[in-house]
Amino acid sequence: MNATKQKILLKSLKLFNDLGISNVSLRTIADEVGISVGNLQYHFKKREDIIEALYFQIVEKIDAIIFIKTDDLLKSFFNISTEIFKILYEHHFFLLDFVTITRKNQKIKNHYSQLSKQREMEFLKIVEVLIQNGLLREELLKNEYKNLFRRVEVLSNFWFSSILIQAEVLSEVSIDEYLVLVSQSIYPYLTEKAEKQYIKIFPSQLV
Repeated sequence: MNATKQKILLKSLKLFNDLGISNVSLRTIADEVGISVGNLQYHFKKREDIIEALYFQIVEKIDAIIFIKTDDLLKSFFNISTEIFKILYEHHFFLLDFVTITRKNQKIKNHYSQLSKQREMEFLKIVEVLIQNGLLREELLKNEYKNLFRRVEVLSNFWFSSILIQAEVLSEVSIDEYLVLVSQSIYPYLTEKAEKQYIKIFPSQLV
């Protein structure tokens, strides 16, 4: 990717995060980058093309970190959640305008639909590894872990929106709050062996 295109994406990301996509036009982006709209359109014909590029940037970054280190399975599992949410925080405009974007952009909607199924399979594979290593219990109810994935997915997709209903701005504190919610959602599924490790990982959560 050439330097101008990269600069356009960086400036667009900041504008979308700060102002929301509805308040950012190609003219806004061009002025921020310091180029003409015509020059900008040489790289991205429409604003939606920039949004698509940023979306696939998110996917690429998350793809690069979804793996579990075998030497510390449980800690690695929670670290993945933290790193994913840091990436989402860096691109939080996308989640704040998630419904609008997917309703208007069929390419992103179709890709996300398939991606969600892929992420679910990856999550269930990780769950199976944790079960085999005595860290998660077997299912007691039908599709327990599939439904756990869905709950965490909903939480991830709409966490920032929930915060902004009550607050004026987002902050990195939301990442820590999210991790507490996710980790405590998973705690009931831990074995006794894993509970001891959990306490070492999150000592501040003890009452």
